[in-house]
Amino acid sequence: MGHQWKTILTFTYPHEAHMAKAYLESNEIMVIVVDELTAQVNSFYSNAIGGVKLLVPEAEIEAATELLERGGYIVSKDEASKMELIRPDRLTDKTLCPYCQSRNIAKKRDPNILVVVVYFLLGAIFPIFKAGYQCFDCGKEWKYEKG
Repeated sequence: MGHQWKTILTFTYPHEAHMAKAYLESNEIMVIVVDELTAQVNSFYSNAIGGVKLLVPEAEIEAATELLERGGYIVSKDEASKMELIRPDRLTDKTLCPYCQSRNIAKKRDPNILVVVVYFLLGAIFPIFKAGYQCFDCGKEWKYEKG
């Protein structure tokens, strides 16, 4: 008897889906990737077709979801929007993550909603960004207080 396959996660690009597939398969979960060739041929179609889909057997959805959350592939909206505010002093090394001391960090710049509104109204964009930092080792996000 065959499995009932269910979409557990979608991705914009096929390589992202294959990384998650390899992660699940390394934990003995069967996985199928669907619509990857359409996205490879024309990446603009990816969102139109609902992305590259990661399917697992219906009986393994709970275990697969737990693994994807633990692996960082599924992030809750609450966790994703948590950017902590750090008060630096003159000894603060801004090249290190304040949580795990890793150097594997990057400056993160998200456009402010005001920029988007001004762009659509005036056709001009101003460099107004919400700047912060992200650690790729522990997954934390933060920004430094000014002053």
